[in-house]
Amino acid sequence: MTDGIALTLLILGVALGVVGNWIKPPQKLTGRWVVGIFALLLVAASVFTFLEGRLPAGQPSPPRGDPATVPAQIPTVAAPPSASATPTPTASVRQPTSPKTTPGSATRSSGQQGTSGKSKPPRSPYVAASSFQRFGGTHGAFTLVAEGTALRIDTPDSIDSQWGAYLRDHMMCDGTVEFDVRLGAGTVDYYGLAVLPRGDLDNDQATGDAIILYLDSDGSFIAKFSSLPTPGVGGVGGGSYPVADLRQTRHVVVSARGSTYSVRVDGIPAGEFAETESAGCGKLTLAAWGGTTAHIEDVLVR
Repeated sequence: MTDGIALTLLILGVALGVVGNWIKPPQKLTGRWVVGIFALLLVAASVFTFLEGRLPAGQPSPPRGDPATVPAQIPTVAAPPSASATPTPTASVRQPTSPKTTPGSATRSSGQQGTSGKSKPPRSPYVAASSFQRFGGTHGAFTLVAEGTALRIDTPDSIDSQWGAYLRDHMMCDGTVEFDVRLGAGTVDYYGLAVLPRGDLDNDQATGDAIILYLDSDGSFIAKFSSLPTPGVGGVGGGSYPVADLRQTRHVVVSARGSTYSVRVDGIPAGEFAETESAGCGKLTLAAWGGTTAHIEDVLVR
């Protein structure tokens, strides 16, 4: 590039010398020839200058002078990891997830919990107290409290009638009923509770075969088979059997199979009775009397 500029300046200098008569032209050259030579030299100098400014064919243009731009043709090479460094997983490597947090298990869990996101409590096997219907109110005012799986029957001071509740939406033919019971001390002798697995109602009183649990004249509690509305000993194998003090919470199981009835108190047999004919079907009925308060909880029918 420097040699081309020097040659161009030399030619321009000679041409100016000829035009300015610094260099004497040959005697045979006229002024017209001088002007022509000068013009030719100018054209040659221009062509030479233009050719000097071009790069050889096939060479790419040099990068622009932007110090903030990295040339596209120079690849960036990451430094190799150190042997002692812990390799970092690439974006294509998926880390294992716990099965408890997978979307599938979360969906199944939310389906079991419901829309509130909270786990639903297991369904109680016990009969809801609200499923019982009261009876006996036409024979005297009394209180029946039903809450959760607990019933409380507060009876008038009388042994001439019964007050209580029956399971209105369940018919039993052969089956077993069990529950926890505690009897508050009544104001009349012979206060107690009757369990009729297949009971019925007549004149707002419980009717049918029953297992009666009550306080005897000697101050102990007994169980026997009878028929309501008039309590009395009856049935094959009839009689009374001692049971645990019902003024403390006891677990009572009464079974009715065909014409046979049996009772257990705290797991101890307290009589098995049989009628000559099956009583058919009826509704579970619980009846109390004698001024007692019967606390009955967790009724299970099976």
